[in-house]
Amino acid sequence: MCQNLIVNTTNMFVGAAIGVGPTDMYILYIIATLSNIPLTAVRANMIDNTRGKAGKYRPYLISMGLPTALLAVGYVCFPYEKLGVLLGSGAVFGKAKAYVATCAVVLLFNLLLQFFFNFFNDAYTNLIHVLSPNTQERSDVLAIKSVVYSLAPSIMNIVLPIVAQVVADNDLYDLRVYRISYPVFAVIGMLVTILIYANTEEKIVQAKTHTIQISFIDSLKEVAKNKYFWIISLAGWLGFLEGAYGSILQWSYTYGHTCNGGTFAVIQTLTGNASLWGMLLAPFCIRKWGKKKVLLGVNFMNIVCILSMIIYKESIWWLFICVYFNWMFGAFEQITTPAIQADIRDYQQYRSGERIDGMFAAVLTIGNVITLLTSGVLPAVQKSFGIYEGNGYASPYDILDTTTGQEGLLYQMMTALILMAALGAFLNMVPYFFYDFTERKQKSVVRVLKVRAMFEDYSNNALNNHQLVEAIDLINNAREMAVAEPKEVSKAMYKNVKDKAEKKLAKKAYKDALEFNEEIEISKFVCAEIDKFQSDLYKHEIDVSTQIYNQGIDGIKYIDINAAKADLAKAKALPKKTEDEKAFRTFEIDIAKKKISCKKAYDKYYGSLNNFVSPSMENLTALFDKEDEIDEKIFELVAEKTVAKKEDDKEKANALTAQIKALQKEKKNIQKQSKDLQNEFAKFNRAAKLFNDAKKLLAQEENFTHFDEIAALYDEAKLKAEEEDRIKEEEMQKRIAEEKAELERKKALKAAKKNNK
Repeated sequence: MCQNLIVNTTNMFVGAAIGVGPTDMYILYIIATLSNIPLTAVRANMIDNTRGKAGKYRPYLISMGLPTALLAVGYVCFPYEKLGVLLGSGAVFGKAKAYVATCAVVLLFNLLLQFFFNFFNDAYTNLIHVLSPNTQERSDVLAIKSVVYSLAPSIMNIVLPIVAQVVADNDLYDLRVYRISYPVFAVIGMLVTILIYANTEEKIVQAKTHTIQISFIDSLKEVAKNKYFWIISLAGWLGFLEGAYGSILQWSYTYGHTCNGGTFAVIQTLTGNASLWGMLLAPFCIRKWGKKKVLLGVNFMNIVCILSMIIYKESIWWLFICVYFNWMFGAFEQITTPAIQADIRDYQQYRSGERIDGMFAAVLTIGNVITLLTSGVLPAVQKSFGIYEGNGYASPYDILDTTTGQEGLLYQMMTALILMAALGAFLNMVPYFFYDFTERKQKSVVRVLKVRAMFEDYSNNALNNHQLVEAIDLINNAREMAVAEPKEVSKAMYKNVKDKAEKKLAKKAYKDALEFNEEIEISKFVCAEIDKFQSDLYKHEIDVSTQIYNQGIDGIKYIDINAAKADLAKAKALPKKTEDEKAFRTFEIDIAKKKISCKKAYDKYYGSLNNFVSPSMENLTALFDKEDEIDEKIFELVAEKTVAKKEDDKEKANALTAQIKALQKEKKNIQKQSKDLQNEFAKFNRAAKLFNDAKKLLAQEENFTHFDEIAALYDEAKLKAEEEDRIKEEEMQKRIAEEKAELERKKALKAAKKNNK
């Protein structure tokens, strides 16, 4: 719904329903797009510094979803038609006052939507990245989500024409159509959003005591170092031409007169549903071939489908077939691309130690600039074919009409658009040839993150029983599998088997052998992490970190920036021929840069103060725990209030309302306190990063040497974990029984009332 409202160069709602001209709409589009650049950075910083039981994204589903729904309704219901009466006649900037005011209102709503809707959309879209650390599970959930999400255009295509037929004589761009339908869509959307919030849980593989330790600028730099981020981004930017054929079916119907309105409605509906099959098939294909091969394959098929349009472009049915399969194959990318985006966030956390999901969106803002620069390509091409205001036709596009326009121009234009789209599809495919973060690498990275989280939480006395058991099992399995002999694997194991039952068993043995060998490689990766402190590089890192740690936190006060800059220059001059030399050079550069950035942060935040100490983690944890307690209490009181209302006990309901409001006020105050404390942590961690990283590395090394002591807790932790699971299961069963009993009570009460009548 909101996507239909945000201005772009082809927005028919703004252009036809509200009445903003193409040139002015382009100007509004540029302003709105540019405004989104700083807003994206704000959203990213807010997300990455959000911490609590609800997660990083879930809180914003509600807090940003409600304003978005209200803005959407306000947008369509604004009395644009009364602006003329209110402002009177006269001109501003050479145009009518009412028209200029209309443009201003449209711009205002778009600026607000750039923040609220995009924030909501970021939270909704990125939530999938943190629902599970398992890449295949994420792909499966993405498929379901995308299928449901794809129903929206179909619902719109069904509802809006019906409303238009009833209230606007089939005029789809009569404002009344939107004023009737959009409030209903908004209410339904909010109800669904609440359901999503209530029934999801974020599962980020990160230490519970971990706080963001990277500044906004540094996080941008870290994302910029992620080669996989640039690969996937470059694919999207280079492929901007792929959508050039987007209007080809509409033009074939409108200007080519290739079918009647009823037939075109069927074509539109069928085309809109084409994506469904791609979304359903994507998880199975990913499971079989992996995301990279699937992306390359579907991009190749997209090129074939697009180029095939040229064969018989005069037939709308041939165009429909080509577009249908193009949309079906294109739907695969709606699953694979977000799944890859989730994977590269895992890689980012592995590289930098920080989970900076929000900052990825900030860097993606570059795409908005590129889109802004490239958005003029298609209008320029159209203009070269004579499609521009003042070309002698009532509408610029009427020149394409096969009966009243310029002969043959429509199909010349189609050919140009098809070739442009095919080029875009090809360019979109090229970067993926360089993508090598396989499913195996992602699994390896996630396991290492679990090991790191275990050691970090252990050092902070925050390690829970389930986490300990999982990590120890993981490490023990890695030690065992890393030295195992790989199995010989060949498709000949099952291809030459004729008996169906035996072939089925042979295929299973083949797959099991592949998984066994994959497990060996993953285990070697995990063991390399556990044994890393035995390498020469890490021995050097430990020596440097020891020196930094021995100088203490106050050592940052006395850093000489000029000396640090000289060290940076020396580090950059170090050899980088071998992998070991590259790693050593990278470490030395990193240390020098940390010295410079930490000194600058110290001078900024603490230069005039003597108190350069870390805020209290215990206080922050206590605030989070208190907030969780209040949430649970509010939930209980809301349930009691619902019962009281049904029993018509107004006094009790009012008393409960007062208690809920008091708790909400207390919660708001606690959230402010925790936010202030988190800000203090952020400042301190930026200034003390050099010391903190040294301390963390030394603590990690110390913990690795005491692994046997941690492992000794395994048996006790496993028993406790099993007991916790048993209690949790009992509580769940009790809750189910209570809900069932309550349902039966309500049914009995309803039946009794019916009998009394």
